[in-house]
Amino acid sequence: MTTPAWIVGASGLLAGELARLLEDHPGLALAGVASRTRGQRLRALHPGLTRELETVALEEAAGALHRALDTGPAACFLGLPHGESAAAWRALAGILGPRAKDLRVVDLSADFRIADAARYERAYGAAHPDPEGREGFVYGLPELDRAALAGATRVAAPGCFATALQLAAVPAARAGLLAAGERLVFHGVTGSSGSGVSPKASTHHPFRNENLFAYGLTGHRHEAELEQALAACGPVPPLVFLPASGPFTRGIHLTAFLPVRPGTTREELHAHYAAGFEGEPFIEVLPVGAAPELRTVVGSNRASLGLELRGELATVLVTLDNTLKGGAGQALQNMNLLLGLDETAGLPRAGLGYV
Repeated sequence: MTTPAWIVGASGLLAGELARLLEDHPGLALAGVASRTRGQRLRALHPGLTRELETVALEEAAGALHRALDTGPAACFLGLPHGESAAAWRALAGILGPRAKDLRVVDLSADFRIADAARYERAYGAAHPDPEGREGFVYGLPELDRAALAGATRVAAPGCFATALQLAAVPAARAGLLAAGERLVFHGVTGSSGSGVSPKASTHHPFRNENLFAYGLTGHRHEAELEQALAACGPVPPLVFLPASGPFTRGIHLTAFLPVRPGTTREELHAHYAAGFEGEPFIEVLPVGAAPELRTVVGSNRASLGLELRGELATVLVTLDNTLKGGAGQALQNMNLLLGLDETAGLPRAGLGYV
């Protein structure tokens, strides 16, 4: 028996990627897609798909979900832009009424990621869109938040850079390896898909191709998600993150420079990361000194980590596909867990190797 799944929001890159993953999922079936614009052909929006579906209004999707919940579980992915998911969820929950608590929901936007309203406002420059609704969502980076997902029904999926930042730094923080009060420095390069589906001057191919440029020199909003994770480990150290746009479509390559406490060895550093991710199907910790590459993870839901130590400065390298492990794939991984399905169901583990 398959569980019906709906996507709220149709045109975004992550919505299209999620619909692609659901086409071959053994336990979830894409039942429909809701959009502000009714009657759009999903294949016209995302020509790589094979399912013939048309977008419907949110109210129609809510009615279908209500009927589905009468007979069993149902799944909903919120694939709307930042700032719009909270309103859509309020509307959907209002229509579903008491049945809303039975719906499994994963939000791909930033609306429910940050628990603290003040931290959200600092990162996004606006008041939190739904502070009360945020309390019903748990943060879902499975490899670091697995315990929080147990028994949850609503998940806020992490941002793409935020996923890489946390995979790089949180294991060292949890192990007590970080030097107290020292600054953590990160540099990440992302593909053009990280800019979304709407064309901009900086994502136009002639501008992006064979080019590399930094942005967000005064800070990036995904730092708030790392701060939130580090706060659970103790005092939050000062940190600097500089993102850059690379001349490729998919992928993130992140470099973290982490000052560690005196006496830390390469073997100790590696052992803590290897133990922290032991048994995780989508995390690969390479041998000490090996550097991960984008081509090995692009097209997969995997993240690859490389580690090195120079004196008292650890270098952690992370590569992942921003549209999969940093987006739609991670959302589906969370939904698999919410429904008690195989965590890896419908998710590719092998990278493309070349593109």
